[in-house]
Amino acid sequence: MSVGSNIKRRRFELRMSQQELADAMGYKTRSTIAKIESGENDVSQKKLQRFAAVLDTTVEALIAGATPAVVTPAAAPETSRRHKNVVLILAGGKSGRNRQNIPSQFINVAGKPILVHCMEVYQAHPAIDDIYVVCLKGWEDIVRAYAEQYGIVKLKGMIPAGSTGIASLKNGFDYIRDLYSSRDVVIIQESTRPMIRLETISTLLQACGEKGSATICHAMRDYVQFNLAGGRPQYVNRDTLVALQSPEAHRLSLLREVFDKVAREQHPLMESCCAMLLYNLGYGINFIEGSINNIKIVREEDLAMFSAMLKE
Repeated sequence: MSVGSNIKRRRFELRMSQQELADAMGYKTRSTIAKIESGENDVSQKKLQRFAAVLDTTVEALIAGATPAVVTPAAAPETSRRHKNVVLILAGGKSGRNRQNIPSQFINVAGKPILVHCMEVYQAHPAIDDIYVVCLKGWEDIVRAYAEQYGIVKLKGMIPAGSTGIASLKNGFDYIRDLYSSRDVVIIQESTRPMIRLETISTLLQACGEKGSATICHAMRDYVQFNLAGGRPQYVNRDTLVALQSPEAHRLSLLREVFDKVAREQHPLMESCCAMLLYNLGYGINFIEGSINNIKIVREEDLAMFSAMLKE
């Protein structure tokens, strides 16, 4: 069940109308509740915490669909877990296109840095065990201070970023590859995609558990064309294309195999993401539909859009 469906079910259990829930949440009309319950509107981590408080339940229950009566208050012992879920947040970009004097991941929006918005989602997800930030040089102490200030207790380490995103990923994986087992799952998250949903993370983990690898994408909605030198524009069937997003999730055993192959074949790391690296090395890609709202903060207008989304 989706988060929206779980909110609706809990509302029914409490015999609340949509208008009563809207009033308790501070919404002017019930239409916002209706859109959330139908899945039309996304629910941010902050809003989900508010819904949990109003509906007298927990964030975990709204994600997983469990009723408060069966939610276990304490985490299961570590020995009972089959594997760990580890997040590598890539925060090494310098973001020259945002017209700011600061990298995008460190810009404050709604009172906190974009990177913190991203970390908070993984901190809140009950299935995530550890977080590592692959960090732009010179910002390490600042990120540690952010983690302390905002209660990101799952942060386990800081890793030096590379000159590109894929180089940063390699640095991050080299750091953790011997710290975890082959069955563990590694999630790769861009720090500049702070609108990732808890529900999407759950879907991603489930798909990775079934197939060993999963990548978030969304279907193309725009017309796509390309120009041939000296020729007429050629159009591409957009139904055959997807726009790649992050996060991605892969079993650690697969990433070991991939990066061992990179070293063995002296493969030049020119790709922009892990999914493209997998493809170029001959591996299949398991696509999972994401949200169009999972935007990447690159330009000034992206900042304005993100700020507006947080106010919804």
